[in-house]
Amino acid sequence: MLPPLFIEETTKETKHLQTSSMIPIHPYLMDHRFDGKVILPTVEILQHLAASVLLQFPLSKVLYLTNASFDRFFYIESDASSVASSIEIILSEDSTITSKLTSVITIKKGAIKRIKEHATVHFIQETPQIIEPTVGLTGLSSSFQISAKQLYLELVPFGPAFQTIQDVVFLTENSGFACVSAPEYPGASGPLGSPFPFDGALHIACAWSQRYCGIVAFPVGFEKRVILKPIIPGETIASVIIPVSVDTSGVTFDIWLYDLEGRLREMAGGVVMRDVSGGRMIPPQWVQEERVLS
Repeated sequence: MLPPLFIEETTKETKHLQTSSMIPIHPYLMDHRFDGKVILPTVEILQHLAASVLLQFPLSKVLYLTNASFDRFFYIESDASSVASSIEIILSEDSTITSKLTSVITIKKGAIKRIKEHATVHFIQETPQIIEPTVGLTGLSSSFQISAKQLYLELVPFGPAFQTIQDVVFLTENSGFACVSAPEYPGASGPLGSPFPFDGALHIACAWSQRYCGIVAFPVGFEKRVILKPIIPGETIASVIIPVSVDTSGVTFDIWLYDLEGRLREMAGGVVMRDVSGGRMIPPQWVQEERVLS
């Protein structure tokens, strides 16, 4: 049975499904803020899109994601227990499933309604090909080192729930490394596993962008993400970020997440990070100078 407010449109090539959806807002999400406002993390949006696909197509695969774009922040009221959204799902002839998250805003006392697109991702039903990186973690002892305390105090000022990097971030011109935890908060898991390790890897990439590019960068999309074995809450993950390119559109990274036995658990390729503040957010001067470890 289709959920309420469900619209179905079918063509020879594609099948379109659209429904209203309520996203539960667990207390830990209040610690994820940008410019003083609570925003739904990209990793949570991906979790919600994957769950929505499985609701409609229970036998589908959601662990191979491609061509993700995060177009607008999804703001959350500080007292919200859930937020309304719309999900559009498109099943293509080649079995690719596209999922899009939107919301509706009203202006002029409800006289005008506008649809805001927040994120889009494609779930691929084929088996991905993965070639692990050849870049090692040599030279960490001489790297630029930032304590987790300093990172979350000045570079990535999220609240305690999202302060998942443990001990030290190591940065070189060619890589970044840190251990990241997967906290056991209620609701902090789903079909993609714990969202925290991938989110923590983005913190490392943000620090790298401040150190070597002088920008405070946020994720705006990626080419692909492959989850080989979903990370479960309570695990500690070794996260490696590798800068691929730097240009006027932002910084592009590859991300590799390993468990403590050295097994690859997730990877993300072509992760684009960009300054979304319009230049208002500026890295502190010390991050581009001498080594900091406090």
